Amino acid sequence: MARVIITEFMDESEVSRLSSHHEVLYNPDLHSNINSLLDSITDAQALIIRNKTLVNREIIDASKDLRVIGRLGVGLDNIDATYCREKGIPIVIADGANTGSVAEYVVTGLLVLFRGIMDSTSRIINGEWPRGDFIGTEVKGKTLGIVGLGSIGRAVAQKVRLLGMRVVGTDVNIEKNDPVWGEFNVQYKEFSDLVRISDAVTMHVPLNDDTKGLFDDYTLQNMRKSAILINTSRGGIVDENALVKYLKNGHLGGAMLDVFESEPLTEGRPFAGLPNLILTPHIAGVTVESNRRVSCMIVDKVMEHLK
Repeated sequence: MARVIITEFMDESEVSRLSSHHEVLYNPDLHSNINSLLDSITDAQALIIRNKTLVNREIIDASKDLRVIGRLGVGLDNIDATYCREKGIPIVIADGANTGSVAEYVVTGLLVLFRGIMDSTSRIINGEWPRGDFIGTEVKGKTLGIVGLGSIGRAVAQKVRLLGMRVVGTDVNIEKNDPVWGEFNVQYKEFSDLVRISDAVTMHVPLNDDTKGLFDDYTLQNMRKSAILINTSRGGIVDENALVKYLKNGHLGGAMLDVFESEPLTEGRPFAGLPNLILTPHIAGVTVESNRRVSCMIVDKVMEHLK
């Protein structure tokens, strides 16, 4: 029987399933207490995390017999993956388990932002009847630009085409003549052209040296006037101060951010008072159903490695 440490929230039925085979310490807040985590992992064979737990060399070296790390998601930017490879510690991810949840989130953002109904409730409660302010526009006939045509980008493309949207896309890892573009009815565009012609842009790429600051002042300035921006990838991809600038001056029609340069947000952030902005706490890929799928997949993979 192995010892498994779980440092963030997880579907509890899957925690119970794992506990029936191994000794499990489940503490969804353990990620926030580095000393307790270091003490707990000393004799652990498996570590299961989400995106808040920083798995650096100190954490990895604290375990005498760490055999596998399970990531309840897909991003690895909070894990020193290079050092894990050096130490021979495999990392297992929940690839594809939350694809549908993120795709639905993007569609939700498109519909709400184009209709422009974000602050309708409060104004009606205050006695207003501002019908003219909330007419909005339809998504049908508009162009969505998808940056990154991986599994999530492809799922988004399929869903929005059912709403009558035209879809263009770009991906540094997929050649212009690759048949995947035709398979998902996405017209290939260079990044600069995609930004210029899209009524809305959604990104589904990792945070790395090539994508950090991808949507900077220059890129946002070149987006179509009144365009919508949705980010469910990583916060560092969008320059937050530049985004606020173009939301305030009316160049951009709206934005929805699920990820931020620093999480959670600290006081003094520039986002207050923007009616055309929706903020959510890194939950695009987290629904009741996806949490169950992600947890089940990671439990299966971790138990396989512990055999």
